[in-house]
Amino acid sequence: LKEIEDVLYLACSCKKVSVEEVAIAVQNGADTVEKIQELTEAGTVCGRCIPILENILELKRSEERRVGKE
Repeated sequence: LKEIEDVLYLACSCKKVSVEEVAIAVQNGADTVEKIQELTEAGTVCGRCIPILENILELKRSEERRVGKE
């Protein structure tokens, strides 16, 4: 069961980078996939997680737009 939980929370299984680690990198200024890769190494092996990285970036941008309108 622990292995299943780990997979659910990993953004990048090749480098064992969690979604939380990617989100923290984005909060700390990583505003492109390339910057996330530099900070976390996610997406630097097989590339299957790049859509996940892009989704996390888009969620952050959507949040910023929403907050900017308030």
